[in-house]
Amino acid sequence: MTGGAHEVLSVTDPVAEVAGLTLGPAGGGPPVLEDARLRVRRGQVVGVVGRSGSGKSSLAYGLLGHVRPGLEARAGTVRVAGLDPFDRAGARRLRGRVVSYLGQDPASSLNPALRIGAQLAEAVRLRTSAGRGDDVRARVGELLLSVRLPADRAFRRRLPGELSGGQAQRVALALALAGSPRLLVLDEPTSGLDTVLVAGMRTLLGEILAVGNRSALLISHDPGWLGSVTDDVIRLEAGRIVGGGPPTASPTAVPRGGGARGASGGAVGRSAAGGLPVGGPPGLGLLAGESSAAGCAPAGESPAGDAPAGRSAGGEAHAREVPAREPSAGSPSMGEPPTGKPPAGEPSIGKPPVAELAVRGLDARYGRELVLRGLSLTVPAGRCTAVVGPSGSGKTTLARCLAGLHRPVRGGVEWREPGAPHVGGAPVQLVAQDARGALNPRESVRTSLLRPLTGVGRRPGRDPAREAVRLLGLVGLDPDVLPRRPGELSGGQRQRVALARTLAARPRVLVCDEITSALDGETADAVLALLDSLRRELGLTVVMVTHDLAAAARHAEHVVVLDAGRVVESGPAGRVLAAPEHPVTRELLACAHHFAVPMPER
Repeated sequence: MTGGAHEVLSVTDPVAEVAGLTLGPAGGGPPVLEDARLRVRRGQVVGVVGRSGSGKSSLAYGLLGHVRPGLEARAGTVRVAGLDPFDRAGARRLRGRVVSYLGQDPASSLNPALRIGAQLAEAVRLRTSAGRGDDVRARVGELLLSVRLPADRAFRRRLPGELSGGQAQRVALALALAGSPRLLVLDEPTSGLDTVLVAGMRTLLGEILAVGNRSALLISHDPGWLGSVTDDVIRLEAGRIVGGGPPTASPTAVPRGGGARGASGGAVGRSAAGGLPVGGPPGLGLLAGESSAAGCAPAGESPAGDAPAGRSAGGEAHAREVPAREPSAGSPSMGEPPTGKPPAGEPSIGKPPVAELAVRGLDARYGRELVLRGLSLTVPAGRCTAVVGPSGSGKTTLARCLAGLHRPVRGGVEWREPGAPHVGGAPVQLVAQDARGALNPRESVRTSLLRPLTGVGRRPGRDPAREAVRLLGLVGLDPDVLPRRPGELSGGQRQRVALARTLAARPRVLVCDEITSALDGETADAVLALLDSLRRELGLTVVMVTHDLAAAARHAEHVVVLDAGRVVESGPAGRVLAAPEHPVTRELLACAHHFAVPMPER
């Protein structure tokens, strides 16, 4: 392993120090990060919270000497292990060896055409002194096992597209660990993970950080989880650090596992020795295999195993088959953004007929693996149906099948449409979980919105430019983002642009795959409230794939629980979430309560 940069750091020196860092648009404009000051000591875990677009990722990038396209460093200094990451020579010595970064979109850090084992082997050769094939293969196996993934040949030969979201997250984490860094910068490491995996990630991070007394900077929108794993938390608002200090436990949290404090309050999760407890909070057992829940079951209940088959929603469907299709160049994920009241001077939007989706005996593969197995369910017309389940249970594949973007092996998706046909628009639209992958990195926000507005979502008599501004307003963005490209936006801003673009195509059925996973709580609530308004005003049918059980309780009338590609439980949200019958559902809810996720009554 390359060791030069490690040798300049004494035990008493901070691993990283940021002093007065200010970043802003090149050529002028308000700063996106202003006078940021931060110290990370050896073995310390610092959390960063704040609304989407508050500058959290920009601060994280600064520790790697990176500035997002369109921005420039205006003032301040950054030192990591005594070196300047903005200096080319310093960056070469630091990146991957002393400091490593895991972004919010783990899939974007993986080469889709290269097998997992080959990607890890390449990282090991670049960042360590291992040269021989046997040494490299052994180190790859160690990395996979360290993040609770199989190390066998079959898994190493998988492509990124054959992984679940949770597996991709941990493969990206293994890549970040390849050079045995002193400092880990993790940007939303639990986004897109189910409640059981979030609980398990707490223990996994504890084990990883205990090696060599590593330090970490953790960015998260999940204050309950963040409070359980950090020593200190700083808060950003509009690019400025406005507060900081030890994390506080939620008064309703249920402390479990070593290191969590009791009713006396204070920080949760970090032991007196400075390391995270590694004795086993719930969920760790699930990290190796994600298709069933284990570890968070309430007392007296066994983890998920053999159980009676769940019920799928009934209902007849008399409709035409929706043929599988490739995403169009104009609108891979778009829809119509009414607010309930049309803008002044514009015609009222008539209600389109409600639509209903019915899935019958659906088998679907992802790569070589059968991920949906004889799945049947009905999505009630004009309602919001939440699809929940462990990571890897087939939720995203189901969403893509519903939208006609994934061709099933057997069975199909039927769409019935009572009443007269709706004029214009695209009937079923998907808002994908990976907003970075859904947006063209070379196109501005303006171009991304105008494409569907002048194509499939075109409305006679309306100015597409005005519609683009209106769409942005509906998802909480200002018009000043129109000239920006996806790489110049925060993760939350990218997700909202993707939603606005989806709404531009005027769908009748909106399939949302984890669309709030990269958003702060306030923005996520606003986006989901917008979906509620759209559904009520236009009679839209909404399918919401989510790991956020509290959001499912607040916004969905119907809940479907998947496990291992099958429906194991479904029914009214109030019944399923208040009195779950299947062990998988009970496990997910138990882990949600473990981190004090408020479950509203229905």
